[in-house]
Amino acid sequence: MGRPLKIQSYSNGSGDTSRNGVGVAIDQGFNQFANLDPKTQVIPVGMTSSEFLGVVGGANAIGGQTVASTAFPVVAITANVNGQQGSAYIITQKGSHKYLVSGEDSVYANNLTQGYTYQITNLGTGTNWTALGAGSNPTAGKIFTCTQPIGTGTGNGTAADCGQCQLVTTNAISSGQMYMTFTANGNTIYASRLTNKYIFDSSNNRYATNFFVSGESTAVTLANVAIANTAGGFTSNVASITTGQVVTVSGSAANASGTISGYVNPTNYFVISTATGNAFVLAATTGGANIVTTAGNTTGLTFTLAASTTAKSGADVATFNGNNGNMTLAQVSSYTS
Repeated sequence: MGRPLKIQSYSNGSGDTSRNGVGVAIDQGFNQFANLDPKTQVIPVGMTSSEFLGVVGGANAIGGQTVASTAFPVVAITANVNGQQGSAYIITQKGSHKYLVSGEDSVYANNLTQGYTYQITNLGTGTNWTALGAGSNPTAGKIFTCTQPIGTGTGNGTAADCGQCQLVTTNAISSGQMYMTFTANGNTIYASRLTNKYIFDSSNNRYATNFFVSGESTAVTLANVAIANTAGGFTSNVASITTGQVVTVSGSAANASGTISGYVNPTNYFVISTATGNAFVLAATTGGANIVTTAGNTTGLTFTLAASTTAKSGADVATFNGNNGNMTLAQVSSYTS
């Protein structure tokens, strides 16, 4: 089954003189293959010595310090926390399918609901966090349950909705549920479970998951974009588009023969699948259903492939010998850095 998710955090009061006593990052995952004992070092086929296996959670506001980075990312998810659904990230694992998560929303202190759990994102000024239930020494990253009625808080301090969520294998979630996706062999798959080495699909098939390697792309304006079908399929002059990338569509479609249902200027879409050559499919949300289109040209519209940090599994389609024979390497679809 694998051990629970390894969670990156900062040590408290480490006294590290090289950092002037500031806490240092701990539990960042497994060593790179290059740093393992040469006598026992085994690098899986298709991976490099600079990479290493494992997945990671964490928090973006522990002690006011950001822990997420390209090398040690925080796994991003979609969650419904306190009835608020949207982008979120894993703080820590609570069980095989349960996680403590924080939303990426921002709620002012005077809008906190009594009995709900929050994570302080900005102490602000004029906010009495102690009176709201955050204890005698509130700090950014502090998780607490609001003890006062809505409208009681003052000042401009903010918090994010925070709570325990159950991982499910659908994007139709209700309060207290979350979903995440990963890619393997070019397919986007809903995850049912996550450990420090493996990710599982709804049929309990196991995939090896590793951290990501650094790499920055720049924004690219796509040329010769055409709508290929009625199911969100497009073609362009760029053949290197990958699943999970964001495409911003802007401009007026008044003179275009092809159409995008519900389009307003501008709109961000997400690449949910790619085919050979320069074909790709867009959705309105990450991992969502394809948008509805009609085939034709896109005259008047500009398609921009957003700059992004490369998330890569070392070798997306490579396999290596695991405990149960060959095992496909998988890549968690989303993360923050």
